[in-house]
Amino acid sequence: MKRITEAFGQRLQGSGITRIQWIALYYMKTHQSISQRELSNLMTISDSSAGRLIDRLQRDGLVDRIPSQTDRRVTLIQLTEEGDLLITSLLHVGVEFNDDLMAGITDEEKETFERVLEKMTNNTMERNAK
Repeated sequence: MKRITEAFGQRLQGSGITRIQWIALYYMKTHQSISQRELSNLMTISDSSAGRLIDRLQRDGLVDRIPSQTDRRVTLIQLTEEGDLLITSLLHVGVEFNDDLMAGITDEEKETFERVLEKMTNNTMERNAK
């Protein structure tokens, strides 16, 4: 798994953002506006790590924090125009990387992998619940 994440990071070299920043911007693009908690859950990182990531993205002018109109305790994160342009211009990197990862893998192999991964996740959750 580490090699895969490193390879994706290498594909982003020269783009001005890291792999983690790309993932965050991708989720913000697909969700329009998102809370810090929602982002941390999607990325499976801690709330504090998400906060630091958002701070950097905001400092770089890629995202804005917007108060929620429905819950004053929640601040939503939205892409700025610059952030939207950047992630839109880099979406192809993720698509091409995914295509390269999946090259030569059959649908049956993908389904098997997904089932095994789900079982592993369930095993971990069951063990942690004990």
